[in-house]
Amino acid sequence: MAALRPAEKHDEALYLRVIASPQSATRAERNFIRQLPSPEEEDQMCVAKTGFTHAELEAKALATPDDLTFVEAKIVDSGILYDAFDGIGFDERQKRYTLRYMQPSPLQALQNKATDAMYEARSEDEKKAAYSAFKIWSALEKIESNKQREIWRQHAAARRLETGTHWMKTTAKGLEEDGAECWGFVVFRTGCYGTSEDGDAAWQRFRDYFDKLAKASVLHWNSGPLLWPKFRAVFVEDQALDGASNKQLRERFREMRNGRNGGDYLPNGIRTSCFLVADRAVIKSEAAQAPYVPRYVGSVGQVHIRPEDPVVYIRAIDPDYGVEEKPDVEEHAEMAGFQGEATVALPRVFDWLHWVCFNAERGDGIPGVDQRRGWLTIYEQTQVPEAWERNWDPSGGLAYAQIRMPPPPNFLGRLRPHAPSVGSS
Repeated sequence: MAALRPAEKHDEALYLRVIASPQSATRAERNFIRQLPSPEEEDQMCVAKTGFTHAELEAKALATPDDLTFVEAKIVDSGILYDAFDGIGFDERQKRYTLRYMQPSPLQALQNKATDAMYEARSEDEKKAAYSAFKIWSALEKIESNKQREIWRQHAAARRLETGTHWMKTTAKGLEEDGAECWGFVVFRTGCYGTSEDGDAAWQRFRDYFDKLAKASVLHWNSGPLLWPKFRAVFVEDQALDGASNKQLRERFREMRNGRNGGDYLPNGIRTSCFLVADRAVIKSEAAQAPYVPRYVGSVGQVHIRPEDPVVYIRAIDPDYGVEEKPDVEEHAEMAGFQGEATVALPRVFDWLHWVCFNAERGDGIPGVDQRRGWLTIYEQTQVPEAWERNWDPSGGLAYAQIRMPPPPNFLGRLRPHAPSVGSS
């Protein structure tokens, strides 16, 4: 090791003394070891930035921490040079970090130890002031970060508004081509009959929730006004359906679909490959008492439903399960274990579920395509997915592969919806 120069020997002696007795360091020595300006220059810089000396800032952090500004809090916590690296590129930062901490010289290693010793030997007031300042600047930084994210979200939404919502425009075009008068699902009421508070009153509250949620789920999309006027839910209410089995409901639905059930029929545009069941648990769900507000994630404005969000989950039923020939097991091994139904977050009914069924019933626009592919997609999305799966973002109609960890049960709607027919664009 090269011999130390006289100045370096002086520094070495200082570091060794402070390591052995950190309380012996003067403020000037502490600043020197921490590579800060002299106390006089430090106070001048503090006054220039905040109007207070460093000691006055620490006193403020102890007495009234909530009054600290972001700059004041950063100075108390990190020192007057807290922003020294702001104008330095990433590579230079990495280089300096490596030289100081990863590959330090013997003298630099002593300086690091002296710095650590002083940090551990701080007085209780110094620790309290620094901790209070840290909490303040962290909170203020989070507020500012949220503001910037909101600005970007609004910017992204404005950009999407210029072109509208891809999947909605595609759906509207398909409905027009099919001559459909509406779009939506049949919903069977299988519980809460009677005139008690748990009967018709509970059903009416659920209907109100369903209608409000449907409107919010459709109109939050930029092209929502294209589809909302044609939305329709066909509610089937019959005391005879109280506690009805899936088999009974399938028979009733197929009669409606085939036009053999008297006054019940399916308007042109109501989905024929899937219907919904509002049983007692769904109608009485506590989540139906809470308002639904679409929550966005990322810059694309995609709807995200977190596990803790109060959202009703409803059963979607395959009307042809047990009747039609099942998809080829070898071709669709993922259907093994399918019981003819899936549990879906209600907000996902109006975009993801309808989109899947809509495309499947239209054969994805490709003659000869198996319409049962819709239920293959629904079933895949309600099972623990493979490591890689194809996802769909309805905001822009983009499909892409994404790796996911296994989700909890009943997770549909907390993930990005996808449709098997949408290609990358």
